[in-house]
Amino acid sequence: MAFLAKHRKEELIALADDMGIEITINDKKIDICKKVKDSPDFEEEFVRGCLEEIVRQREELKAQAQTEAAELKAQAEAAELKRIESLRQEREFELEKMRFSNAAEVNSVASTRSENCKNRLSLKNLMQIFDAQVSDISMYLALFERQARTAGIEETEWVPQLISLLPLDLAQIIIKEPEEKMQDYLNVKEVLLDRFIMKPETFRLKFTQHQKLPT
Repeated sequence: MAFLAKHRKEELIALADDMGIEITINDKKIDICKKVKDSPDFEEEFVRGCLEEIVRQREELKAQAQTEAAELKAQAEAAELKRIESLRQEREFELEKMRFSNAAEVNSVASTRSENCKNRLSLKNLMQIFDAQVSDISMYLALFERQARTAGIEETEWVPQLISLLPLDLAQIIIKEPEEKMQDYLNVKEVLLDRFIMKPETFRLKFTQHQKLPT
């Protein structure tokens, strides 16, 4: 009976089941071996063959379970790789969309700047250079503002537009202003108006000088 004791309890239970031997949950391994040995169907070579077959089947089931586990693991790894690849492609797609969006934005800005340049040039075609001898500064500035709005030019661009329409001496007056004031159209406008609109004292002086001129 020594060869029986070398086998696992579950193998002995399977053997007892094949031989029609009743086993209880309280039976220990030694009890099962005794029942097999005491069975009228016990024949050592037959029992050895049955146990070898039981062991072979158990090993096959174990190998099959390992194979299935390996396949499930491989499938899970493949699914994970597929998920990672899908995420990578999705990120690349989003990055590509961002690149296209940024490119479109750059083109839009470039187009706007180009249009602004065209607008800057267009005012020279719409207005004559200011001439203090024939034009009133107030009326000229009012006309300039109306033309700038009609051309769709932003107020932040008005100063360089205006400078391009002024003679050199007036342009130099504006350029000498502090940087922040030079960019402020309202300040530039005030400077020009102060330059041409005579104060009462100045008017009286010119009137007096005119009266003193020989007739």
